[in-house]
Amino acid sequence: MNLTILAIILGIVIIAYLAIFAMQRTTIKKVNVFKLRKEQLASLKVREELVEGRKLSLTGQSLKEYQNLERQFNDVKNNKFLKIDQQANLVLFEARGINFIKTRHELARLEAMVNETEQTISDVRKGLTELKKINEAHREAINDLKKKYDDLRKRLLAENFKFGPANAGLDKFLSQLEADYDEFTRLTEDGDHATASDIYEQLAMETTQMENMMADIPDLFDKVDRVYVEQLNELSQGHSDLVAQGYVFPNDTINQELNAIDDQRQQVLKLLSELKLKEVSEQNGYIERRIETLYDMMETEMTARQQVTKHADQLSSDLLRLREQNSTLAIELDRLGQSFQFNNREIERRRTLLEQINAAEEQVNHNDDLLESSEMSFSELQAKQEKLLAHVSEIEAQQIEIWDKISGLEKAQRSARQFGGQYQQDIENIKHAVERMNLPGLPASYLEYFFAVSNELERLAKSLQATLVNMDEVQRQLNIVSADIDTLKEKTDKIVDQANLTEQLLQYANRYRATNERVAAASEQARMFYERDYNFDKAMDVLGPALDSVEPGVYEKLVDAYMRRKTPLL
Repeated sequence: MNLTILAIILGIVIIAYLAIFAMQRTTIKKVNVFKLRKEQLASLKVREELVEGRKLSLTGQSLKEYQNLERQFNDVKNNKFLKIDQQANLVLFEARGINFIKTRHELARLEAMVNETEQTISDVRKGLTELKKINEAHREAINDLKKKYDDLRKRLLAENFKFGPANAGLDKFLSQLEADYDEFTRLTEDGDHATASDIYEQLAMETTQMENMMADIPDLFDKVDRVYVEQLNELSQGHSDLVAQGYVFPNDTINQELNAIDDQRQQVLKLLSELKLKEVSEQNGYIERRIETLYDMMETEMTARQQVTKHADQLSSDLLRLREQNSTLAIELDRLGQSFQFNNREIERRRTLLEQINAAEEQVNHNDDLLESSEMSFSELQAKQEKLLAHVSEIEAQQIEIWDKISGLEKAQRSARQFGGQYQQDIENIKHAVERMNLPGLPASYLEYFFAVSNELERLAKSLQATLVNMDEVQRQLNIVSADIDTLKEKTDKIVDQANLTEQLLQYANRYRATNERVAAASEQARMFYERDYNFDKAMDVLGPALDSVEPGVYEKLVDAYMRRKTPLL
């Protein structure tokens, strides 16, 4: 038992020893890696790079930046490398003991020191590289800007006619650029690259601005100094020519507008001399719209003149046609007025339309007078002509409407007479057909309807024979008679069918009168309705059920058989 415990303790001790040994070996390896990284950093030729940086003849802010880089490296060389060595020895010393936590802490601190030193050296080298690049860029920029300003100066001198009043402003702007360039060159030569960078950024922006202005100004100046002048002269001459040709412009202020536009153009030239190109572009837009408005105004009048000529010919032709139509209409109204009664004031309407035609002709003549006396523009006359043309079209539509209305009167009268004669013949045919039936009599309601239709036909005949025929009334009566004739035919057909069926039912009932009291009584009652009251429908209603009581379905069979055999009455 004791031996077992002893063996376990011994095992634990061995394991702990091995762990401590492994930890120590690992720590030593890591420390050696950090020492190797430190040696590699120390071997870099940063000092030589700093010496090369001094040759840049740095001053001002650039010198301050360089000195800061040098201080950072000296701190590494004189302090941080030594501290790294000391920290490495401390870690190795702590690794001999068993305080693992402290050892790890000191190892982490060593790693941080190495990392920080690496970053510092990297920043120093990058800073030196950047200073070299700036130095090279500035020296290259000196040459580029020198060439660019020489070119701009040559172009400004050679093409000064293209820039007009902007010449002085551009020359002043370029002179300021050249002064700034001289300062930039001095700072670069002195090695103050940081301050030179600020000036260079401003120079680059203003140089681009100068180039853009020299690119844009020629077109802007050409518009203001040549294009607009030519357009204003063209508009002025065009206005004078058109006025001489008889053109009139409503509220003619064209000359005043031309002067106002030219004043605005002079203001734009002043803006151009001040290099206010954005305002110049905006003002040019306003000028162009004002000029375009004047062109449109003149174009409107020239186009209107063409339309006026076209409309004048059309109005002359239309009014002549309307007057001929009205005259023909008057003759036809006079002729038809001997036979027909007019119900829609056709004669008065025709006279009113003639007055409107006369008024339209007077308006045309008045407009022509105004045009000849230069009191009306072509565009105003065009508007009046178009209004007159619309009125002329309306007059013609009304005259055609009257003509269509009256031109059909005689045809309608003949047609009405034909229908009246046909309806009279229908009445006679109905009367003769009923008489041939030898019925005991006819129901009072039927006779009343028959005579009412006959009276309507008489009234229709009288209307057609009147001294002045009212065709509206004739047509109304004709429609009534037509509907009533159809109804009379239906009533006649129905009465004849009912009378014939009653006779057949009475004959069929004779088979059962001696043997069936109900049939006998119904037969007597039905005969009374048939012979005395002429109520054939009632007779069928009494006799039909009685026959069905002795012979079921016989009533319907008799009715169906009759309807199949019957022939049209008319």
